[in-house]
Order: sequence, then structure tokens, then C-alpha cells
Amino acid sequence: MKNKKKLSPESILELFSPKFSDSKLARLNLNTSQVSDALNKVTGNPGVLSGIKPLFDKTIVGRAVTASTMADDWGTSIKAIEAAKEGEVLVIQVEGDDKAVWGELASKTAQERGIISTVIDGAVRDVGAVKKLKYPVFSKTIVPNAGSSKAEGKLNIPVTCGDVTVNPHDLIIGDECGVVVVPDEHLKDVIDETLHIKRNEAQIISKIEKGYSFSDILGLN
Repeated sequence: MKNKKKLSPESILELFSPKFSDSKLARLNLNTSQVSDALNKVTGNPGVLSGIKPLFDKTIVGRAVTASTMADDWGTSIKAIEAAKEGEVLVIQVEGDDKAVWGELASKTAQERGIISTVIDGAVRDVGAVKKLKYPVFSKTIVPNAGSSKAEGKLNIPVTCGDVTVNPHDLIIGDECGVVVVPDEHLKDVIDETLHIKRNEAQIISKIEKGYSFSDILGLN
């Protein structure tokens, strides 16, 4: 029998290249809860983009391309699509959420360019059409109306999304629980700690299946 290749922090980091694929993510089986716990352990900050929720359940992982715009300016979102590379995640900071800066046409364009997902601290519209496309969008709110194509915002700068600073090239992880951002400078340590958490959780589940009480496992008695 051939020896299975062990996952190391170094081998996992190779999977987070701009060419990252869903098949590689499936082998890692990361989730936002584990990564958030690991990030909190490493940095003291869980990195959760508060108030940002998925339109539907799909796990995404990719490097951030950032944009800052106004609710009345969806043109900046189009510029962000054009600036992003295949396998990246758009993270859009929006001042105001009474108008949508993202919708069906933006989602279709981003999908065609191989962009992994869009995370918006603002509003999205055309939700039914976006779900049919199966393009993952995470947003603060949903509205039916949009502004105009001013394209007056800024790209690839530090932005604040869900009260967390996101820098270009930070790692974005999203799933049914929400979105977590891992600062690029802490990525190796966070992935290492995430693997440790996953191993501990697997051991706990094994003990529960053998009849141990959760309190005994945690030493709460």
C-alpha cells in the first residue's frame, strides 16, 4: 500500500495560489469555524466579517482583490472584476447599503473570468438570478434597486468589511456560517493551527462515538 502524503503547512500554502481549485479545497475540508478559532489563537482576533452572510451555501477560498465604493456607484464593482485574476475573491467595501453595487450581470461577468466569489459590505440584488448562476455572493443586505456606473471608487487598497480590515492578497474563506479573512502575514501559522484544531476535533468525535461524555472529554467535571 502506498503511503498517503501528509498535509503540512507548506503543502497547504501551495494550494492557496491564484489558480486555487475547488477540488483542492475539498481535500482540505477547511471551514470558517475552524479557521476563525485558529486565527483567534494566533492573533487574538477571529477575523469574522460581521453581518456578512451568504446568498446560498457554498465554501469558497481565495486571495482578496479589494475595492471601495459608494452605494450609488456600481461601476467600481465592474472595474474590480476587470482587475481581478482567476481564482481570486472580490471584497467590496460600500458606503451605504440602500442601493446595490452587485447583481446578475456582474455575477455572470465575474464567473466567466474565473473569479471565485464576491464579498460585499453593502447590498446585492437579482438574488434569484445569482443563485441560478451558482455564483457565490456574500453580502450585508439585499435590495432591488441600483445606482449608476460612476466608477469613482478605488481598487486594491486596505478596506474595512464587516468591521475587519482586509488587505489585497489576504486569504478569504467563506461558507454557510459567514466569512473569515486571514491576514497574509499570519497565513502559515493559522493553517498550522487549523490542522491542529481539526485533529483535536476528530479525536473528540471519536471519543463521543465510544460513549465518553463531552464534559469528561473537556475536563469539566
